[in-house]
Amino acid sequence: MASPERPANNSHATELQTERIRQIRGLFLLAIAAIVFAIWRAGLHRAFTPGWWRLW
Repeated sequence: MASPERPANNSHATELQTERIRQIRGLFLLAIAAIVFAIWRAGLHRAFTPGWWRLW
């Protein structure tokens, strides 16, 4: 007897995995676009002030 959590069809599981990868890729690209837009709007001189790397 198959458990209810595990799909019986392997292609269905592959489709779900592919969809999950697409979702993660889309969210990652959206986050990068938001960061690029924020830096573009603020300007590099505000986002990365002189000596910002010395704070770490």
